[in-house]
Amino acid sequence: MLKARELRTLDEEELNDKLRELKETLFNLRFQHATGQLDNPMKIKDMRRDIARVCTVITEREYAIRPEAFEEALSGPLGPLPEEPEEAIREETEEESESEEDAPGLRQSAGETEEEVEEETGEETGD
Repeated sequence: MLKARELRTLDEEELNDKLRELKETLFNLRFQHATGQLDNPMKIKDMRRDIARVCTVITEREYAIRPEAFEEALSGPLGPLPEEPEEAIREETEEESESEEDAPGLRQSAGETEEEVEEETGEETGD
């Protein structure tokens, strides 16, 4: 089983070689398992986890993730969440209701019939 600390000492080329080697080994283990030659099926699980460790280290380097950054983010205070003023919410709802009034023929309320809508708009709906 590989350790993440050991993997972090390797350079990118060595990590890619290690990943390729582990994937080949996993393929062979799966083949042995399918043919009934694998004595310990837990080796497949261990190999998958080793591959995940290598992939994690590669991703950390790709995004330049530092362990200290996680600690700083978790230890710092979250701070207050910004709140939306009630006036802005009221303005948004008023704008929505005004836009509905501008086009009365486009929307039909539940209580209105087609004839009432035609009378309001002066147009025929054309069935």
